[in-house]
Amino acid sequence: MRRPEPTPERAEHVSDVFRRFFVHAKPAKQLQLIGPDGVAEDIPLEIYSVLREVFQHLNDGRAISLIPDDTLLTTQQAAEILNISRPCLYRLLDADEIPFVRVGTHRKLYLADVEALRERRRNESRKALISIATLNEECDDYGYDYGETTRE
Repeated sequence: MRRPEPTPERAEHVSDVFRRFFVHAKPAKQLQLIGPDGVAEDIPLEIYSVLREVFQHLNDGRAISLIPDDTLLTTQQAAEILNISRPCLYRLLDADEIPFVRVGTHRKLYLADVEALRERRRNESRKALISIATLNEECDDYGYDYGETTRE
């Protein structure tokens, strides 16, 4: 039997099936982590989902990082996560868009707050894009023939 040729479409399909049936799947029974000493510990479902996602990233050859939410970030690190400039971040801080703490003369931000702002901005962008797409559909006259438009 011939093995199917790998294609980007096939790889995407396999990845989609893997996510659908394994990453987001619910285990049939209580899961346990068994250490090298034979001691077993129950694994909550939330941790199982995280472990499956970590496994998928590592299996795909991608690196992962685990960072606690209460990690303090510099303004440069926060700006990089938000994909904005530091001056833009300073304007957000001054406008109380995101909380920060002072460490000496420096402003530091909690990772959880930066992630919350990033998600909030993503949602706003999605809503704006949907609004533009809806407006475009309502005003869509691209298919209408206005007749001859060339000048002679």
